[in-house]
Amino acid sequence: MSLYNIGNSAIRANQLALQTIANNIANADTEGYHRQRVSLAESVPYQYGSLLMGTGVTVQGISRVVDSATEQAIALNLSSSGRAQVQLETLQALEGILTPGNSSLQSAVTDYFNKIELLASTPNNSTRQQEVIAAAQNVAFQLNTVQSQMGQLQSQLTGKITDAVGQVNTLVEQIGTIEKQIQTAHASGRSAPTLEDQRDNLVKELGKLVDLSPASLSHPDSQILAAGGWLVVRQDSPKLVVQQSADGTVQIVYGASKTPIQPVSGELAGLLESQQQIVPEVRAELEAWTRAFIGGVNKLQATGLGAAGPQTLVSSTIGNVDPDAPLAQANTLFPISNGLLAVSVTNQSTGEHETLTIAIDPSTDSLRSIVSQLDALPHLRATLNSTGQLTISSEAGYAFDFAGRPSSTTNTALITGTTVPTVNGVYSGSKNTQLVVTAQSSGQIGVTSPLTLSVTDSVTGQVIRQIDVGAGYAADQPVEIADGLFIRFSTGTMNAGDTFTIDAISDSDSSGFLTGMGIGGVFQTTDLRSLTVNPDLLSNSTKLAIGRTGNPADVSQLNRLIAFREKQSLNHQTETVEDHLASLTANIGVSVNLQQAVTGQLDSQYQQLRNRQDSVSGVDPNEELLSMLQFQRAFQANARYLSSVNAALDDLLGLLR
Repeated sequence: MSLYNIGNSAIRANQLALQTIANNIANADTEGYHRQRVSLAESVPYQYGSLLMGTGVTVQGISRVVDSATEQAIALNLSSSGRAQVQLETLQALEGILTPGNSSLQSAVTDYFNKIELLASTPNNSTRQQEVIAAAQNVAFQLNTVQSQMGQLQSQLTGKITDAVGQVNTLVEQIGTIEKQIQTAHASGRSAPTLEDQRDNLVKELGKLVDLSPASLSHPDSQILAAGGWLVVRQDSPKLVVQQSADGTVQIVYGASKTPIQPVSGELAGLLESQQQIVPEVRAELEAWTRAFIGGVNKLQATGLGAAGPQTLVSSTIGNVDPDAPLAQANTLFPISNGLLAVSVTNQSTGEHETLTIAIDPSTDSLRSIVSQLDALPHLRATLNSTGQLTISSEAGYAFDFAGRPSSTTNTALITGTTVPTVNGVYSGSKNTQLVVTAQSSGQIGVTSPLTLSVTDSVTGQVIRQIDVGAGYAADQPVEIADGLFIRFSTGTMNAGDTFTIDAISDSDSSGFLTGMGIGGVFQTTDLRSLTVNPDLLSNSTKLAIGRTGNPADVSQLNRLIAFREKQSLNHQTETVEDHLASLTANIGVSVNLQQAVTGQLDSQYQQLRNRQDSVSGVDPNEELLSMLQFQRAFQANARYLSSVNAALDDLLGLLR
C-alpha cells in the first residue's frame, strides 16, 4: 500500500543517511577520505483520479563531496614537490661531499700550496720535499674520494629510478583495476565513493612519481595521461622499462617500440634530472677544475729540475693514442696546442748541455712524427710501443731535461774575433723569443773603449739593450742582457758585425705536449676522476722540480708554482684555482638555498590546498552531528507515521469485524 510505501521509503532513506553520517565520523581522520552524502529525490507520483499523489522518497545514490579543481591542483602540486624534493636532496648530498673542512679537497689543495711556499724558503731540505709529496698524495686521495662519492651518488640515483619505475608500473595497474570496478558499478547504476577514494589516493601517489596531464584529471571518467602524455593509465598499459647506457646514464622507455620518455615533474623526473644532469654537471665542473690544476702543476714539474738533475729515461702515462693521426684528433685529457718543446741534452762527464727545440703543430703532427723528431736529436732515443706509449731515453753518459735552459756555449760561427761568449741564468720574460747579439765596434774585451754590443729581440726587431764590454769590463763578468739571462765574455777580441743568437725560452713546452702525454708530472690520471702521484717522486723526492738550472739556490720553478697559485686563470680570468674550487662548493650551496625556497613555497601551497580541500571534503564532526539529529528526527517522525498508519488500520479492521 502507498501509505506504507511512503513511510518505508522515508525510513530506508533516513537510515541510509544516518549510516553515511556514521561512516563520515568514523573516517574523519582517514587520509584521503572525502566526506560522503546521500542524494535524495522525490519518488515518481501516481495518479489518483485527477490528482497526482506522492509515493515517498528515493535514494539516488551516495556521492563524495569533491572540489575537482582543488583535487587537480593537489595532484599537480605533489608532482612538482616530488621533483623539487629529489633535486634538493641531490644538491644537499653534493654539498656534503664538497663542503670544506679539515679533511677535504679544498683544505688538501691549500695545504699543498702552503708546503710549496715552505719548500721555497729551504729548497734543499729533504723533509720539506717529502712534505710536498705527501701533500700531493693527500690531494689525490681527497679528489679520488670526492669523485668516488659522486659516482656512488649516481649509482644510488640509478637504483632509485629503477625502484620508482617499478612503483609507477604497480600503481598504473592498480589504478586501472579500480577504474574498471568503478565503471562496472556505474554501469549497473550503483555509486562507488569508496572505490573513487581509493583511485584518487593511488592517483596522488602516482602524481608524486610522475607528472599527470591536467586535462585528463579534469573529468573523473576520462583516462589519466602521465609522463608527458606518453603513459595512458589503464589496467593493460605497457610497462615502463629502465635502460642504462655504457656511460652510466639511464633512460626510461615505454611500450613495444621502446620509445624514450622524459617525465617533466614528479620524483622520477627529479631522479632522472639528478642522475643525467645535476651530478654529471658538477662532476664535469670538478673535472674542468682538475684539468686546470693538474695541468698547471704537472707542466711546471715536467719543465723543471730537481736536486737529482737531468734524467735518463721517461715514459708517457697516456696510451691508446693513434700514433699516425694528427695530435689534434688524439682527444688527450690535456690539450696539445701549436708551440715548441725544448730539450736540453747534458754531457754528464763535462756538465755541458745543449738546448734544442722542436716545433709542434697538432693539426699536422702525429705522435709518430714527434717521436721521429725527438729521436733525431743528438744522444736521445724515442720509441713507441704497441699501445702508443712514448719512451724517451738518453745514450750512456748523457741525460736530458725539458727546463729550457740556455745552451752552455753559443754558436760562434759568425764571430770572427777570439772571445768566447757563454750564457747562463733563467729567462723570466713573458714569451719565448730569440735574442741577437751584434758587435757595433771592434776591439779587445775589457780594454777598448767603447766596445758596444746591441741585443735585439728577433721577434719584434727592437733593440732591448746595449752593453759595453770594453774598458772597465772584467773578463768573465756576467752582464744581464734580458730578463734573468746573463752573458760572459772571455778575454779576446770582437770585430764589428760579429753576431750570435741566444734562445730565450720562458715556456719550454708551449705546446703542452708533455702534459698531454702524461710525461714527468706530479700527478698521473687517465680520466680526471682518479689520481695517483708519480711513483718516481715517491721513490726519490730529489726529483721534485725546484728550479730550471740545477743550481741549488735556484727556486724559479717553485716561485712559478706560487705564481700559479695566485694567478686568476679560471672563470674568465677572475678566479685562482683555489677560488674556483671554493666557488664550485659555494654555487652548490646557493643552489641548495634556492631549491629549499622552491620546496618551501610548494609546501606552503600544498597546505593551503589541503585547507581548502578540508573545508569542502573534510569531515567536521559538529556538522555531522547536526545532520545526524536532522535525519534522526526525520526517522523518528516517519516511525511515528507508520505507527499511526498501523493504529488506523487496526481500528478499521476492528470495525469490519
